[in-house]
Amino acid sequence: MKIAVCGKGGSGKSTISGALARHLARQGHKVVALDCDPNPNLGISLGVPREEVESMKPILNALLDSGHTHKDPKIEAEVLLGRYGVDAPEGIRLVATGKIERPSDACLCCGSHNTTRQFFGELADDDLVVVADLEAGLNDLIWAKPGGSDVVLVVSEGSEKSVEIARRAVVVAQELGVTRIIGVANRSWSADDVTRVAEALGVDEVFSVPEDPAVEHADHLGVAPMDTDPTSPAMVAVSELADLIVK
Repeated sequence: MKIAVCGKGGSGKSTISGALARHLARQGHKVVALDCDPNPNLGISLGVPREEVESMKPILNALLDSGHTHKDPKIEAEVLLGRYGVDAPEGIRLVATGKIERPSDACLCCGSHNTTRQFFGELADDDLVVVADLEAGLNDLIWAKPGGSDVVLVVSEGSEKSVEIARRAVVVAQELGVTRIIGVANRSWSADDVTRVAEALGVDEVFSVPEDPAVEHADHLGVAPMDTDPTSPAMVAVSELADLIVK
């Protein structure tokens, strides 16, 4: 199963992705977490120490440093995962596909997007769940290119800008042929928030994750909410979301 998590920057994608990956792993699934953002933060939400997140090698820069060019045979995603990924709690394997550290004559932007597409497209078997925390906006959703058998989570908090980006993401996912799109009304204060997001997105499944001070507290500490209070309302909600996805 492959799950693409998209939405506006600041909507809570990384928090949702990290907690979702942890819950799925606790259910017994083998999980790979893809941090597709050029400024990777998914590791923090997973519970990987910041210094380890910062030390993760940017795949494209590392390949260029090794002398690899676009003319060379493509290295399989499994090999890259073993070479450049790091271990996260619950047995999760984390890799940063979008990270770029420095300029190059190569097209780093396209290269990072291509790396995301390669990992999202190639990492697939019956026992594996891939959770991809996509770059903010819509471009990475198009590059990842989820299909009919994949799941797209469209995350939105209550602001009009966030809801509008989420609405556009739904349209893109539908045009890509995705049949299961789940809206996530994140940081919701009331049923009205959820209703507004549901009406804007127009999808069959909309899930609510409530506003939760425990998540904000974890963010201030730079740690995973699952490690500060796994029983907080938001973390319990994401556990239920994990159940819904694999049901």
